[in-house]
Amino acid sequence: MDHPDHVPTLIRYACNLISLAQYDAAEAALDRAQSRVSAKRLHLVLAQRGHLLEAKGDFPNAERLFMEAHRLDPTDAAYLIYAGAVAFRSGDVDRAQKLASQATDCTEGCVDEAWFNLGGYLLSAKRYHDAADCYRKALEIDPDYQIARQRLEDVELIIAHEG
Repeated sequence: MDHPDHVPTLIRYACNLISLAQYDAAEAALDRAQSRVSAKRLHLVLAQRGHLLEAKGDFPNAERLFMEAHRLDPTDAAYLIYAGAVAFRSGDVDRAQKLASQATDCTEGCVDEAWFNLGGYLLSAKRYHDAADCYRKALEIDPDYQIARQRLEDVELIIAHEG
């Protein structure tokens, strides 16, 4: 590695290692990054640690780290989105909905994705009208959000066949 102390490079390196299931090496890269990162940017390392734990199947601790990252950067929707996805993967649909709903109130980050994910969680609970509203809100933010448009069309078909 040409820049072994460059925190963004270490975080990206850890991300790549996680995708290759090289968890021990990813953890070492994140340890190195965390020892060098400023308090202002610690949330970035914690989030990547959350992704590492999620990849290893440790959903409760992954969610804990995502929530810790959120506490350090509360205006960004990303960490709540990640925590919600982990809650959903672990089978806690109600918690996933709650976290995605919180993410929709954030002022920064992928708020359109928060609405999209909330729609998916509501869809899984067969709350079709509420899910459709979420997809519409995602499309208000990003009219080019194609998967949200497709999901809305699918939900509208379900609604049409219900009634």
